[in-house]
Amino acid sequence: MSLETSITSALFTAGSGGVIGFLIGFALKRVMKIMAVVVGLFLGGLMYLQTESIIGVNWAKLQSFSESALSIIGNSITAGHISNISGILGILLTGGLSAGLVLGFTKG
Repeated sequence: MSLETSITSALFTAGSGGVIGFLIGFALKRVMKIMAVVVGLFLGGLMYLQTESIIGVNWAKLQSFSESALSIIGNSITAGHISNISGILGILLTGGLSAGLVLGFTKG
């Protein structure tokens, strides 16, 4: 294998990881924006219904439920094994993927 072939292969691997990461980051930010709007409208609707005395909302229980759900989600995200992923996929693909993910998330 020549040096030229290995450089081309490395650039293709990093570049394709960057493109895939960009698309994932862009889509992730769009989905998060939509989810924020949906949750905001839901909570706004609950507040309106409570002020009209149609329903009664136990805000303390809702807060404790949301805190526990967010901590479970946070723990599952941070418990990932990045070293295993980079070992399986390779440093170039993982580096391109993470750089593209950050760029896509900022542009989305």
